[in-house]
Amino acid sequence: MTRQSHSTPRRARIAWILLDWAASAFSTVLITLVVAYVEKLVFATGVWGVKAGVIWAWTLAVAMLASAVSVPWVAAWADRRDGHQRAVIIATCIGAGGLIVLAATPPQARIAVVAAVIAACVGFDIAQVFTGSLLRRVAGEQDADRLSAIGFAAGYAGGAIALVIATAVGTAHARLGLDMGEGLRLAFLVTAAWWLVFSIPAALVRFAPCDGARHAATPGRELGAFASGLWHAPPGSADREFAAVLGGAMLALGGVQTAIAQFSSLALQRFDLDGPALVRLVLLVQAVALPGALVVGWLSTRVGRRPATLLCFGGWILVLVLAWLVNSTQQLYGLAVLLALVLGGIQSLLRAAIAVLAPPGHAGVSFGLLQVGTKLSGFAASLAFGGLQLATGSPQSGLLALIAQLAIGWWLIHRSNPLEASNAGCGT
Repeated sequence: MTRQSHSTPRRARIAWILLDWAASAFSTVLITLVVAYVEKLVFATGVWGVKAGVIWAWTLAVAMLASAVSVPWVAAWADRRDGHQRAVIIATCIGAGGLIVLAATPPQARIAVVAAVIAACVGFDIAQVFTGSLLRRVAGEQDADRLSAIGFAAGYAGGAIALVIATAVGTAHARLGLDMGEGLRLAFLVTAAWWLVFSIPAALVRFAPCDGARHAATPGRELGAFASGLWHAPPGSADREFAAVLGGAMLALGGVQTAIAQFSSLALQRFDLDGPALVRLVLLVQAVALPGALVVGWLSTRVGRRPATLLCFGGWILVLVLAWLVNSTQQLYGLAVLLALVLGGIQSLLRAAIAVLAPPGHAGVSFGLLQVGTKLSGFAASLAFGGLQLATGSPQSGLLALIAQLAIGWWLIHRSNPLEASNAGCGT
């Protein structure tokens, strides 16, 4: 009996870590091979009357909107039915299925290509929500930071390895008797297989059940009641403190995602990197972010979540300040290393904080709201970034918006000392 009680949580933890390992393959391939396929092959001739880069941006915007609309409802359903495990597997199948459709669709079927990319992105977003909501099922309050960091580190490793494999497949198209487009589509199929295979353990293990809360009769009422409860929570209450963490995390992660997108744009446009150089840059970030996430997770268990989070926020602000000074490819790579050191740390710490502080029985809707808020705050940050550039004529001026958003997020998280608190949630 004792042996079984110890082995089952261990298997569940490994399966949970593999979710990060599996899904990161999509995120790395999306920002390298998929964008190259869409912009350089599918829409290279500007057939819809706009530039390929605009179509790519609009495709991602539609995917973000679809995620923002669907995630809260799916999350509320999962909380009511305790269906987080089923939800992450279904979302993974949708995401990987989108990649499979992309691989099977000829580039001439442009609407189908766009739809497949959107489906893959939405599946990935929803899977990330429920990967986060399952964290409290496999980790106690004391080791949530460490396990979250291990998951992110595994994600960076898995994403890098999958990207190397997919790139090798894509570049070997001539030896396989394929043209470049067919080689890339085969790479997408390999990535989908990676995502699915390494997600299988999460479908087979048994995660700890979690409830402890009364639920509404429908997902809509569940979502409304939860949001209303946070909004009207009295000052000093656990719900008010959780709302502060949630709001700060939304702003911080939205700013971080916008900064990463602008970093990629800087690499492609200002320094005119080609495809292989972009892949090398992404692999460098993945390689450095892996130990960076582990170190931040270790630091959090030693000195506390608050000092570790402060360090990550300070590191990100330093990255944005130094971005003003980058004027060579060597400096760009140096900035990429510094960015990678704090990239996974802030994400893993905030994921752990939300998992630990989420009200019992509402982990799904908590991470769902986090996802929506992150997308909306990222949208606002992108608008402010572009607006400042337009108003001043300086490409660096938009960094001020990102710095301000990160500073406000830090203030919300730290003003009421919520990070070290904990609701009695689900644990092992």
